[in-house]
Amino acid sequence: MHSIHQSTVTALVSNSSLSQTQTSEVCLKIESLCKEFGDFTALKSIDLEIHEGEFVCFLGPSGCGKTTLLRAIAGLELQTRGKVYQNKKDISLLPPQKRDFGIVFQSYALFPNLTLEDNIAYGLKNQGYNKSRIQERVKELLELIGLEGSEKKYPAQLSGGQQQRVALARALATEPGLLLLDEPLSALDARVRLHLRQQIKSLQQKLGVTTVMVTHDQEEALTMADRIVVMNHGVIEQVGTPEEIYRQPVNAFVASFVGSMNLIPIEVTSPSSVLLGHQSIPSLPHELSSGDSASLAIRPEEIELFDQKPDDNAVEARVVHTEYLGAFLRVTCELLTLDQEIVVDLQHTDAERMVVAQGLDVFLKMPQCYCRIFAEQVK
Repeated sequence: MHSIHQSTVTALVSNSSLSQTQTSEVCLKIESLCKEFGDFTALKSIDLEIHEGEFVCFLGPSGCGKTTLLRAIAGLELQTRGKVYQNKKDISLLPPQKRDFGIVFQSYALFPNLTLEDNIAYGLKNQGYNKSRIQERVKELLELIGLEGSEKKYPAQLSGGQQQRVALARALATEPGLLLLDEPLSALDARVRLHLRQQIKSLQQKLGVTTVMVTHDQEEALTMADRIVVMNHGVIEQVGTPEEIYRQPVNAFVASFVGSMNLIPIEVTSPSSVLLGHQSIPSLPHELSSGDSASLAIRPEEIELFDQKPDDNAVEARVVHTEYLGAFLRVTCELLTLDQEIVVDLQHTDAERMVVAQGLDVFLKMPQCYCRIFAEQVK
């Protein structure tokens, strides 16, 4: 289970921008893309469309294929099969220098022996821009990233966050049609990362540049992306807005990878109810057959905790641990109907009213609208 801040959860709705994807042209189209390294298949028949002006995050655990997919888009890794189209043009076999993109790596990759001015101007010089236009563009970009007046400094004189902003300016210098970001924030400390992700997002919105970012950080994806592509073992598990990925995961992998999720073993009893231990509780409609073993998925903040039994659907539990997490109290309970722990996130007002403490017997209510049922067994 992964933990994300409560503030990220509340920000999901405002960040879920569907209008762009519905009205704009397709900027990047990937068709049946496969990548094999000897006997190992890194990407298995990937199909994806990214729209003009969209900010898309490839999210997944290490080794899921997200960086390989980004490198295939850039031409840094040639696919074994499949096609890549940019603005309806087949770029599948074009070398990187013939593709219209800017790229920012995790390691910044700035030239240490060149000033900021020369680092940013590198691509412009290669494209034959005249000297005055280069100076004008460098000045413009340094202002854009808040480092005006630093033209003559060298990378070593800057902090990690500042270096990453220069790498971003260099990638944007030639006004590419596509911006590729490969884990651009993972080498930075938490505070700088938070500040820089806000800066990158607002810069992307201001410029309207189509952006693809690789990350393993779910909070980064939830707060920055218009759409998230969740990957695992070389396949796409789900594509959706941050809110869709968080609220309507399609399977147990997505449910448990994004945010905190309780996955509880259950037995299916009907199309909208399940057996939790010996107790029947209502669930969201599903297509599993009666008698099937499955998993019930519910987020910690969706469970209600009571000291008195509120109704027949409430489940008996005992508090085994409490953890103060600033914005909320995380309560770990043991379900008394089966040997299984479940995590509940409580607002402080509720926790104080009930005096929640270790050893307290409680009742948990899992609202039907939040009880998602997945065929996968809990691993």
